[in-house]
Amino acid sequence: MHIAITGNLGSGKSTVAAILAERLGFETYSTGSVQRQAAADLGISTLELNERMMTDPSLDHIIDDTVTKISLERDHIIFDSRMAWHFAKNAFRVFITVDIDEAAKRVYNAGRGSVESYASIDDAKSALERRAALERERFLDIYGVDYNDMSNYDCVVDSTTSTPELTAERIIESFRKVTKK
Repeated sequence: MHIAITGNLGSGKSTVAAILAERLGFETYSTGSVQRQAAADLGISTLELNERMMTDPSLDHIIDDTVTKISLERDHIIFDSRMAWHFAKNAFRVFITVDIDEAAKRVYNAGRGSVESYASIDDAKSALERRAALERERFLDIYGVDYNDMSNYDCVVDSTTSTPELTAERIIESFRKVTKK
């Protein structure tokens, strides 16, 4: 069985995915890394890439087809991906929430390079809100699904005041209840 993690931007998905992979002995596949690399290759920001993807969903389809393929070919993958909950087969689906102000602080201080750099925390907050709105609209348009609908998930965890380790532990507890492992 796999674990597909999505959530609010800045919720700590990638950090939690790495902790889960280490504790459970799973591999990690991150579509965020794929998108950041695509943005860097094009010399644009991740927000600009999302704006382009509104009219050209080809990158979405490449990512989503790859998630499906990997989920069918291998076992025990942590998918760190906005839409893997929808595409990964045999996956425990997790959504990590976070307050937007906390998310803005986190991404402002993350140091992800030129593809995700911000002039201030307020700038980061505005960019996160815009990117989230674009992604929601794009996924509704392309797939007819709302990744913000919590009924899509087996586990919903808030990371606003939680450490990544505690967030991961809560996910592991829920995962073990479902899988009896």
